[in-house]
Amino acid sequence: MYKHKINNRIPFLMVVGFWLFLFFFPATAQSQTLRIYHIDVEQGDATLFVSPSGKSLLVDSGRNGHGARIKAVMQSAGMSRIDFFVNTHYHEDHYGGIDELAKDPEITIGRTYDRGDKECCLGAKFNTPRFQDYYNSVGKHAVPLTRGETIPMDPAMTVTTISAGGVVLGEEPPVPGVHENDMSISLLIQIGGFKYFIGGDIEGTTEGKIAERDLVLDVDVYQANHHGSHTSSSIDFMNDLRPKAIIISNGNRANYMHPRQQTLDLFSHLDPLPAVFQTNKYFKGGQGGNVTDAFIGDLEASDADGTILITVDSAAGFFTVSYRDQSHRLEIGAPDTTSEAVVIESLLVNPVGPDTEFEEVSLRNKGASPVSMVGWTLRDESGRIWTLVSLGTIGPGQSVTIRRNGMPMSLNNSKDEITLLNASVESLDQFSYAGSKEGVLIETHH
Repeated sequence: MYKHKINNRIPFLMVVGFWLFLFFFPATAQSQTLRIYHIDVEQGDATLFVSPSGKSLLVDSGRNGHGARIKAVMQSAGMSRIDFFVNTHYHEDHYGGIDELAKDPEITIGRTYDRGDKECCLGAKFNTPRFQDYYNSVGKHAVPLTRGETIPMDPAMTVTTISAGGVVLGEEPPVPGVHENDMSISLLIQIGGFKYFIGGDIEGTTEGKIAERDLVLDVDVYQANHHGSHTSSSIDFMNDLRPKAIIISNGNRANYMHPRQQTLDLFSHLDPLPAVFQTNKYFKGGQGGNVTDAFIGDLEASDADGTILITVDSAAGFFTVSYRDQSHRLEIGAPDTTSEAVVIESLLVNPVGPDTEFEEVSLRNKGASPVSMVGWTLRDESGRIWTLVSLGTIGPGQSVTIRRNGMPMSLNNSKDEITLLNASVESLDQFSYAGSKEGVLIETHH
């Protein structure tokens, strides 16, 4: 019966081990935070995410010549590696600086993502010098990112692709975009209850598809699509997002006039009213506009002073927006209090017919209250997902079934682990299996 024997040395060793852990691994013992740098690259986008575990994600890289600005921000953040780079689309103000970083011996770049289809969709643009700089430095090795795929940045976070190539999650049959802006990759980034949406230059068509399916609801921060252009931030889309803060990455260029005053007017009539920030002040008149000076990073729009940093403390329930000598603290949206009584009831892993169409998962609400499936997902072992918004609301005691219908997650016939995640990306149920038979349901008995 040795397993009941008490060793008096164990508490002492545990205490010593705990303090040694704090000494050698201080970062993990501190409050874990997500940092988001909206880098001042004038009329362009470059957004650096630094996760609690120290991994980095760079979304876009500004114009040609802006690599030095990105490197300076990386150095201030204590980073010399870009673990993941996403080029949202093939406009030079979004990919122009990455070749400079790739050539820099002090910077390393891990995995690159874009939407693919370079040769078929770009035509003569493919052979232009600046696109070739992108292609030869990182683009030819880029992994195509499609709707529903996730980027494995940090165990505490999810980075989910909402749209790519103009096709959004749950869109069947898929209808690809026509215009380059609308074909941008868009991402929903979550940590705890904090939600952040970034969508490159997507415009009204793709925004409308996202809003029609309620794919992105009640975010904390929205990086304004297309630099605050009048062609983006459509009203139905904004009424879904309901952001607490909006960040506009803009420059002082008369040929763009970003942000547009009509877009700022739309933001000023949203309910609830968001705090709106700009990286640079716009001086060139016309249809462009500005928020008040107190909410602008660079009041002269002549150098790299306009970077806006968001620091997210999801455990404490707030995030801070900082720039110049300004700082604004905002509360993170209320945590998801949805009943945790929804479980995975059964899976049809090996259907009769194409897996991409007929794979099925059934859920059951074992609780006493109805549960809305907006924002909920199923995720497989590889990180791919099914969105569950089409299920609507599951009533008490009700079972519902969703079919794959072309969604990214695949139920592997030999073995897999399926996780049910609520709108706050909390794992509510998990089921693992090893093997399947054609046409036979696997019951979980949960």
